[in-house]
Amino acid sequence: MDYITYKRYKGSGIGGYFNLRHGTKVTENGGFLHAPDGRGICAVTSEDGWEHFRPDTPEGAYRQKLLDKLYRFYISGKGDAAADFTAERFPDADNYYWKSLLRTMPTPKLTAFYSARLGQPPKMEG
Repeated sequence: MDYITYKRYKGSGIGGYFNLRHGTKVTENGGFLHAPDGRGICAVTSEDGWEHFRPDTPEGAYRQKLLDKLYRFYISGKGDAAADFTAERFPDADNYYWKSLLRTMPTPKLTAFYSARLGQPPKMEG
């Protein structure tokens, strides 16, 4: 699957130092992202993977819009993360980090979660 850099990645990765601009296409193979020159960047599910790259699909762009607004909502203190991200609400989760719970929700569930907290979600393009 192809991924796109949605937020500039400037730093050290598996294959050395990278300076990948917004919009740079990268590829995924075996759970790892690779730069256009073939060097390994990071695991898809690593913090660097989540913070800088997304699938290069309309659904990937849509999910990123939802996630960005939800991140701001919780980081600003407007959302009650302690109440929203409990083990009781996510009994099958392996990782209870609030961003991980959001990132791994299926798109319909993420959309419903967004709607319940922030109202009408943005439209999916494409």
